[in-house]
Amino acid sequence: MKLLLVLSLCAILQSFAATTYGQKINLDEKDAPIGQVFRKIRQQSGYDFLYNGELLTGIKVTLKLRDASIDEALNATIKGLGLTYNISDKIIYLSKATTSVSSHGQDSLITGKVLDAAYKKPLPGVTVSVSGGKSSAQTLTDGTFRVYGRPGSVLTFTYLGYAQRQVKITSTKIPVNIILEESVSEMKGVVVNGIFTRKAETATGSQTTVTKEKLLEAGTVNVIQSLRNIDPSFSIIDNSVVGSNPNALPDINLRGQSGIPDLNGNFATNPNLPLFILDGFETTLQRVIDLDPYRVERIDILKDAAAKAVYGAKAANGVVVIQTTRPIPGKIRINYNANIGYDMPDLSSYNMANAAQKLEVERLAGIYTSPDAAVQYGLTNDYNLLLANVISGVNTDWMAKPLQNGVVQRHSIRVEGGDQSFTYGVTATINNTNGVMKGSSSNTFSGNVNLNYRSLSRKFNVMNDFTVQNRKGANSPWGTFSDYVDMNPYLLYEDGNGNILKNVVTQRKAYINLNGLSYQNATVLNPAYNSTLNTFDLTTTNTFTNNTSLDWLIARGFRAVGRFSYTKQIDEADKFLPAEHTSFLAFSTPVAVTRRGSYTKGNGKSDAYDGQLNLSYGNVFNKHSITLNGGATVSQITGLSNTYVTEGFANQNLDLPSLGLQYQLNSRLLGTESTVRDMGFFAATNYSFDQRYNVDLTYRLSQSSLYGSQNRWANLWSAGVSWNLHHESFLKKIEWVDQIRLRASTGFTGTQGFNPYMSVGTYTYIRDLTYSGNNGVSLISLANPDLKWQRKQDNNFGLDFGIFKKVSGRVDYYVANTDGALTDITIPLSTGFSTFKANLGKVENKGIELNLNYNVFQKAIKNNKYNSLTIFASAAKNKNTLKEISNALQAYNKRQNDLSNLAQVIDIYGNAISRDSIIAVNKAAISRPKILYVQGQSMNAIYAVPSLGIDPATGREVFRKLDGSTTYDWDINDQVVVGNSLPKWQGNFGFNLTYNGFRVNAIFRYQFGGQVYNSTLVDRVENANIYNNVDLRVLTARWQKPGDHAFFKDIADRSTTRVSSRFVEDNNTLTLGSLQIGYDLDNLASIRKLGFSQLRASISSSELFQLSTVRIERGTAYPFARTVQFTLNANF
Repeated sequence: MKLLLVLSLCAILQSFAATTYGQKINLDEKDAPIGQVFRKIRQQSGYDFLYNGELLTGIKVTLKLRDASIDEALNATIKGLGLTYNISDKIIYLSKATTSVSSHGQDSLITGKVLDAAYKKPLPGVTVSVSGGKSSAQTLTDGTFRVYGRPGSVLTFTYLGYAQRQVKITSTKIPVNIILEESVSEMKGVVVNGIFTRKAETATGSQTTVTKEKLLEAGTVNVIQSLRNIDPSFSIIDNSVVGSNPNALPDINLRGQSGIPDLNGNFATNPNLPLFILDGFETTLQRVIDLDPYRVERIDILKDAAAKAVYGAKAANGVVVIQTTRPIPGKIRINYNANIGYDMPDLSSYNMANAAQKLEVERLAGIYTSPDAAVQYGLTNDYNLLLANVISGVNTDWMAKPLQNGVVQRHSIRVEGGDQSFTYGVTATINNTNGVMKGSSSNTFSGNVNLNYRSLSRKFNVMNDFTVQNRKGANSPWGTFSDYVDMNPYLLYEDGNGNILKNVVTQRKAYINLNGLSYQNATVLNPAYNSTLNTFDLTTTNTFTNNTSLDWLIARGFRAVGRFSYTKQIDEADKFLPAEHTSFLAFSTPVAVTRRGSYTKGNGKSDAYDGQLNLSYGNVFNKHSITLNGGATVSQITGLSNTYVTEGFANQNLDLPSLGLQYQLNSRLLGTESTVRDMGFFAATNYSFDQRYNVDLTYRLSQSSLYGSQNRWANLWSAGVSWNLHHESFLKKIEWVDQIRLRASTGFTGTQGFNPYMSVGTYTYIRDLTYSGNNGVSLISLANPDLKWQRKQDNNFGLDFGIFKKVSGRVDYYVANTDGALTDITIPLSTGFSTFKANLGKVENKGIELNLNYNVFQKAIKNNKYNSLTIFASAAKNKNTLKEISNALQAYNKRQNDLSNLAQVIDIYGNAISRDSIIAVNKAAISRPKILYVQGQSMNAIYAVPSLGIDPATGREVFRKLDGSTTYDWDINDQVVVGNSLPKWQGNFGFNLTYNGFRVNAIFRYQFGGQVYNSTLVDRVENANIYNNVDLRVLTARWQKPGDHAFFKDIADRSTTRVSSRFVEDNNTLTLGSLQIGYDLDNLASIRKLGFSQLRASISSSELFQLSTVRIERGTAYPFARTVQFTLNANF
């Protein structure tokens, strides 16, 4: 049905396109003055004429034309008169044709036409030059050209973004029809920042350009994953908790963290997230992830100030500019893309004990031994029952129970067509992902209509792009994956009838109290039981986006572009837990029982407006080239959300919020509102002399409502220079040098994404008290009118090179300093608040980026295709340092250390005794390194007490104190920096092979030189809760008797292992990020006869394997996944 609607809409648009075709010319003249004929052509076409009147004196013509184009009419009118013409900006310039022998000798007129290879459309503006420099011309709007030459002459065709072609003339009587193909290398010759475009040859900034072909070679899972495989500076921080959850967004940074993490949750979004621009407008990370990679035309990652400064107010974290494909005039074309595959759970990082091994661990730990005879009797019975299970073959694979091979499907169809005046494109995409946790999914439908109108004069171009998207997400009703990892394999999962058990066992558990050990019966719940109930956790997002742009060519070299965007987003969230859900077992009193069951309802909406105006001028005169841009931007984003919880559901089928007994105890309807406005003015210029010396200057004046009333405006600027040494005479003589460009830039950009009211004094109504019928208000945040912009200065030095027409590369060295970083500062408690926001942080990032490509071979074959092999490698290094911190961060560090330094004894059963009383303690809080922010250190530093290992004589851990002495006693004051989670180097390498229609692409990612605190060795070995399943290393590497050289302490040692360097390991990894094998089926004549212009099939994988020097559990709440997909791409 959706496909039928798309095709119907396209038919309507195609008929509309036909009615907007250029004005045809009709003439019926006999012996008429040529000036009179030109006036009639002007009246019918709207084109003006410019010529020397003496050229037309006494000339009369006879002709008859019907429905002729402007070129056909002009050619017929001046035929045989020794005249020629040129059209520019709807003005026809007439001149005398220089066909005399003195001008051209024996040269003859050569005519022809240039078409685009992919779509067979005319290419206007192609430069056609004749060998020897005797003649040159540019193709007209219909792709035709006229030059002068002779047999044996060589014509050279050049056009930006297309591969150059040369043709030897055998006869001047035969028209020369040429087809030009797009070239990846030529595409790199253009710099795009989303607002204006210029030649890369004269640019000074650091950026990575990704063509459509390169993006698809890096994977087809989503755009973000492909960028990660291409550019190592575009870093995705693997989240070891959420894994491959399809409803979780990745944590991304570009060239490191530029801001200080928030301590009180005042950042509305990730303050290190790059800015994403889609077709000239700001967009969200979620929309980029949902974007079909086949719709992308190119992506530019802007890294330094010279490249990104035009977005100054929001560009500190880098900018990712995405351009989607635009409809192309001509007959109707249909593009269909299908991706079908599987997500398979990756459990290779888990090393859990089986049933027999786990029971033996418990026996060795002594949990079935007691000095009390009565207790011992019960413990022996417990052990024998479990042993009987093991002997009978019970070995439940609990980790497999909530998992599945998730089906992934993405289908998109695009229909486009039109003519030179009006083009249209209609796209429909379905993207459905069933996650590896049963019941989890993300299903997205999006539709897009793109309309373009270009006036006959080609001075005006109007584009409107409308997108609607519906996204539905579901979280798994099976709960958290770690609950299944904890389950003991000797326990039964279901009863004899195949029903999932609710309670799998009741066992005696030991507890320490002031009188020693005591035992209580504890029921072990089956985490899978809730999946049998009517429970759901759903989200729905509907987004409507309309982008409109007007491009006006004012005069030669002068252009104005206006853009306006509006986005409406509507969100809903529903989470229902029935009364039978195990989370309500503690609701046991008569009153509490009536509160069992809950429904959480959330809804929100946001409206985003974005307007831009850009005026530009560009000209080339002699050896000078200059481009000027100036404009203004304005935007507003408003948001409103509400959440409430009702409770007390008598039946699991009563799953509407209105059927609850009451609002949740001590709660009410909660809501938030936000409004962020900003505006700015910018100016940018690029000057080049002889394509050798180039200068970029950008200035932006920005205002934002985020900052204090005294500092709303920020001055942001950049300056860059580059030197093309390959254009210097002393290097032109060296034939094997293709390019050597030196670049340098500096400048300031800003950051947004913070709480919208962090600088404003904010009040809330007192809702439960009134005075004279009126509500009072209370202050909930302090104002800071002096809060300034968080600015980042980027300094970049770069080298671009190419040699032997095979090898190319790039080197960048950068130093980036974030000044006035927003952070919390402590204030006297007498104010009623402990902290507020201020500019008291400084962060430095410095690093190196290396990129190398080698084109091993490239050979043309039939059907305008090539056999080729390219290998590539890249490397990136980044180091960040806190140059200045606030007193609030110092106080935060102290609180973290105090938490680690709790004086207590904790047993292996998960209980603790403090100096004063028995307290329950989360052992993870004292056994994992705390994130500390120390001036002069990295934000990724790992702090721990140095360990010398396990003493073979005693089985106790030996620590090294700050003075170098050794001790058995752990002391927080001895902790030092023992590692850094940032790798020293990370990057990728791989190859792209094309041979006789077969394509093989592989990309490997690597990192080395960083460290990680292996929490698995602590949580599942030394500090493991013995009543849960444990890592198998509990049995294989523990100290057992004096003289043993072991990594782990005695299994019977009940003390809690604290944070020490013993668990810090070098984290070196090698990952197969993407592997694709495909074939171009359109190489087959039978396929081309069916009407396919392109038909490509491939099979690909993502994250197929990861080799690591560390075995640490990954995806604890939701597993990671390996992806295998089949892809079909068809154009016809």
